[in-house]
Amino acid sequence: MSDIPFIKAGQLDTPIEIYAYTNTQNEYGEITQTRSLLKTVWSKLIAKGGKETTTDDIIVSTSKVEFLVRWDDDLELNSTTISPEEHFSIKYLNKYFNISSMEYQGRGKGIIIKCYYTDDK
Repeated sequence: MSDIPFIKAGQLDTPIEIYAYTNTQNEYGEITQTRSLLKTVWSKLIAKGGKETTTDDIIVSTSKVEFLVRWDDDLELNSTTISPEEHFSIKYLNKYFNISSMEYQGRGKGIIIKCYYTDDK
């Protein structure tokens, strides 16, 4: 049995926007990837910290967070969405977070979406 309890309604107090990547064709016939809003959902924010590094006098800050959301068929991983980072991103506090993984927690326990945000200063 997992150590994550069932999701209670009051726990999901953070709204996030989930964006799906879609391929479009520009006026020159090139395929480009664009974001389109899939849905807005309520989540529980689980802060995980981050780190700051310096490379060639450029400070790069990386923040890691996890969001617990209810089970959703639109977020289901299958043969077409085997890599969530290539298909989805999360918008939180006006920043787009890249998804590193999505973990299903079993019946009634939701999905943990692990994300990171990189800020080049």
